[in-house]
Amino acid sequence: MIIWKGKGILIFLYFIATAIVLGVINALLKEYLGLSNQVPFEIFMGLVLIVTGIWTKLTAEDYYIDEEGRKKYLDIVNDLFFIKMKTWGLILPSIGVGLIIYGVIK
Repeated sequence: MIIWKGKGILIFLYFIATAIVLGVINALLKEYLGLSNQVPFEIFMGLVLIVTGIWTKLTAEDYYIDEEGRKKYLDIVNDLFFIKMKTWGLILPSIGVGLIIYGVIK
């Protein structure tokens, strides 16, 4: 059973890469700037989802530049779980903002 088409699998890779990079940044800030308090998990995951959503939205469409210098969009289906990548680019940051609000309230 294929759950993605086109570049849809990249959403998982974007999530993993973003989590690793933000985790390293968090550790470096904690070590070198002496930040003793740990970022709550909900806020960290919220930031990961927001960055993943932005990255997904920016890379969702395929295009090429024609001879006259204009962008021409390609009609390639890029989706994950039957949801287009452009839509995931809106869903993920929305969930991320909700997680951050929950982490602040908690």
